[in-house]
Amino acid sequence: MPFIESGKNIPEDVLFIRLRLLGDIIFTIPAIEIFKKQRPQSRVHYVVEERFRELAEIIPNIDNIITVPVKPGWRDIWNFRKKIKSLGIQTAIDFHSGPTSALLTFAGGASMRVGYRTPNRNWAYTHMLPRRNGTSPSHSVLNQARLLEKIGILVGEPPPFPALDFSRFPVSKRLEAVRDIRPKVVIHLGAGNRFRDWGMENFSALINSLSARRIPVFLIGHNDEEKQRAANLSKMPHAFDFSGMLALRELLQLIAGAAVYLGADSGPLHLASLTATPLVSFFGPNLPQISGPWRKENVEIMQLDMPCRPCSQRKCKYATISCMRNIAVEKVSDALDKFLK
Repeated sequence: MPFIESGKNIPEDVLFIRLRLLGDIIFTIPAIEIFKKQRPQSRVHYVVEERFRELAEIIPNIDNIITVPVKPGWRDIWNFRKKIKSLGIQTAIDFHSGPTSALLTFAGGASMRVGYRTPNRNWAYTHMLPRRNGTSPSHSVLNQARLLEKIGILVGEPPPFPALDFSRFPVSKRLEAVRDIRPKVVIHLGAGNRFRDWGMENFSALINSLSARRIPVFLIGHNDEEKQRAANLSKMPHAFDFSGMLALRELLQLIAGAAVYLGADSGPLHLASLTATPLVSFFGPNLPQISGPWRKENVEIMQLDMPCRPCSQRKCKYATISCMRNIAVEKVSDALDKFLK
């Protein structure tokens, strides 16, 4: 099938698929902005896993959200196919190109199906691109936006995230009670991945230092280890445990009202990048050129120059995850102070 010429024959309905994870979904926002700017008459249907519906609901320019289970069965696939067929969608772009998203893209039956070229899933697509653009590092935002080129959209430099109006979000009693506590520092106490974990000892030393200076610290985390860390560290003065099941809109409001956010390369960091709050972030096995916050202003990246970076995050050659654990507490504290003064 030939490429579509720019500005011609773009169908009214386009299906975008991005199943996981939270940060990767956020990285598709500039692509949607580009698409809608050039094709305002087109309807955007966006496919996410059920657990990410709340995130999709706050993304501008999505006309219809379609959710699927984390592990869809054959009945789910069949129902998905019927839904897409009923909508008459003939163009699908798979931002993920994983096994499940490839199957969904193919099952939807669109005549034009765009995805990344992979060893085992090329059968799902009619048009493909390499997952990376050349040999130099390319940010995930740009990599995903480049898929639009296959349907005639001019990409160029992807735009920054659009400003979100957090005043529209309802304020919970929990957040209302701490709204006037300032200057807040919000700290994510993990990363959901041990290779991106700064370590409990480092977090403890930093929070102890902030506590001694009477700086309010709000601790967030989702998994059991992060919640246990928050429970222990919140025993320090001026430290508040906000770990657990904070709704996404609550988390955004908490971060938006903070003086600075601190965390590793993970979903909450990229959620924080949707706010105007300054960011201090750890990067170890990953490179910020590929998965760093998609903004330039008020961002401090904490990283070490090590020849083993980036790595596969399966086994550390030093066994100590030095690229993360050796980032000095003092340097992190200095980075935070830039935004606390």
